[in-house]
Amino acid sequence: MKILVISDSHNFVLNSQIEKIREYGNFNMLIHCGDCYHDADKFAEKLNINTIVRVPGNCDYARDKPILIKEVIEGKVLLITHGHVHHAKEGIERLKEEAIEQRADAVIYGHTHSAQNEMVDGILFFNPGSTSLPRSGARSFGILDISSYKIDSRVISLE
Repeated sequence: MKILVISDSHNFVLNSQIEKIREYGNFNMLIHCGDCYHDADKFAEKLNINTIVRVPGNCDYARDKPILIKEVIEGKVLLITHGHVHHAKEGIERLKEEAIEQRADAVIYGHTHSAQNEMVDGILFFNPGSTSLPRSGARSFGILDISSYKIDSRVISLE
């Protein structure tokens, strides 16, 4: 399954972003890791993606939505969260504790506005960065290719 991962879009869905993302083909799913998570609808519509998984971030004010979603895709367990509740700006320690407790293969998160694509103790920590307001590096998005055998992950610059 090919998944587009976006975070921290902050109400910016630009045609230039859509054009760049289209260069990477079609996607089966969109994951939005919060901060203007309603932007997921705009991205999905423009990119013809029917399946959306999203979590609210600290700027979404959506108190009635789950801040952590456990999604099983091709037998791989993904934890999807924004990261603010786990203090991701301070490091991944709390995310790692949650991943171990939930027996996750990957943690997909945002909040830091900085991309991360790293295996730590057998768990993938994947942050696509920010499509609009990066703290370090370029504006970016992520792609996950998940099969029953592995998770391929990459961060793509929007510059």
